[in-house]
Amino acid sequence: MWQWGSASTGSLSFGAKGASAKATIWNAWLANMPQVLLSLCYLNLNTIRTSMASTAEWNDFAISRKGLRATKPIGDQRSTYFLQLPYKWSLPLVITSGGLHWILSQTFFISRIDRYNIDGTLTSWTSACGISFSGLVVFCSVCVALVTTVRWIGRRPMMPRLPLAENCSLMVSAACHPGSKETEAHLGKVKWGVIPGTGRCSLSSKHVDRLRVEKAYR
Repeated sequence: MWQWGSASTGSLSFGAKGASAKATIWNAWLANMPQVLLSLCYLNLNTIRTSMASTAEWNDFAISRKGLRATKPIGDQRSTYFLQLPYKWSLPLVITSGGLHWILSQTFFISRIDRYNIDGTLTSWTSACGISFSGLVVFCSVCVALVTTVRWIGRRPMMPRLPLAENCSLMVSAACHPGSKETEAHLGKVKWGVIPGTGRCSLSSKHVDRLRVEKAYR
């Protein structure tokens, strides 16, 4: 049972081990259902990491001046990420996800044994959902390492430097009211701060002042 992949002799039958089409379909479902669950877990993890990355980038507008992200960039705007995440995060996640799917395929697999006569005639066959405990240990270890890494990054402190929007269009809109003389701020490199002479905070392609402690702004 501890051999790697299909070399393992372990099996999960749940009463469906035998020579019938129903048993084969059931065992194929058992072998592939973990792949579906892993895909759902990856989508959830990707959503969490995307939220973390977008929050960090939004917060950086109060520190550095940069262009907005758009599907079709104009001026100083920047293009959106191909996988909704910076490549330094999306590529490791995709590679890890692919590796986990491969390890999972070596952990749960459909096993079928055919018996033939000496003349090559099929006499009987049986099917089952095979399991490799060594593959299961490796799979669980990689999953724990991945979740631990994401959790460690998520627990790193981040100083909020402007109201966090969290994909809320009202919060984003509230941060996009530059001065009346600025008409195409979205085409340039913008920074969030106090618009001089207005007492209002906004993203602007022009000069902005830093906020003062214990002072109210609009």
